[in-house]
Amino acid sequence: MSLLIAAVAAALAFQAAPAAKAPEAKAAPQKPLTFTPKTMVDGETLQIVLGQRAVFQLDDKGQPVLLKVEEGKLAAAHPAGAVTETFAPPPEGQIAAALDGSAEKRATVLKIWNRTGKPLDYRAIALVMRKDKLTATPVPPACSVRPRSVHVETWPAPIVAVGLGRFKEAVGAKACQ
Repeated sequence: MSLLIAAVAAALAFQAAPAAKAPEAKAAPQKPLTFTPKTMVDGETLQIVLGQRAVFQLDDKGQPVLLKVEEGKLAAAHPAGAVTETFAPPPEGQIAAALDGSAEKRATVLKIWNRTGKPLDYRAIALVMRKDKLTATPVPPACSVRPRSVHVETWPAPIVAVGLGRFKEAVGAKACQ
């Protein structure tokens, strides 16, 4: 299992756990973060690497089932007119998520297409390059992806990959800000 996926799983488990006062202890030395540079599914986590799009469905338990991986560009991740959007909406009933970025725009963009009839919530963890080191960073929940719509998140950081998990039908869909 890649370390990003393990970090996503641990962070998602932590987010679900009730708050408790932890005993004080010395922190164990952290080993360098490594990951498999591949768009893939491992359990409940979908990992998407920079420059790729995952097209997937959710099974009866809300787990992602990867249908295909595509290479391409997101126009929103580059200066105006620099690239043409590579991706079209996925087929009806499917979901897609793409990650792209550029040094010129100093941003990384995650674009999610929800071609289902249900609003969708998810959790994300970004694998960020900081001072030549990879760091797993939880991303605060944004908003629900409305049915048959597209949601775009932009981050001012060099993100190498994103782990998405905890997919579920949104109840009382959160509005985008």
